Amino acid sequence: MAQLTKVDGRKIRSVREAREMSADELADAVSCHPDHLRNIELGHKQPSMKLFGAIYRALDVERAELLADEQPATVVAGR
Repeated sequence: MAQLTKVDGRKIRSVREAREMSADELADAVSCHPDHLRNIELGHKQPSMKLFGAIYRALDVERAELLADEQPATVVAGR
């Protein structure tokens, strides 16, 4: 499976927490194991392109907002 090299797991976690979503809830929404998602958020692993697509859609952000070289993700309250 193709891998992305610049996903910033800290941004995924930041947006997830701003959405008041647990890691288990996001993992369920994107059909991956919660431990795998935690490893992505901690920067130990990179998601496949398919999983990354599911993550940014589940978090309702543009994919560029979760990449390491971009500005910090901005979260609009109530989204």
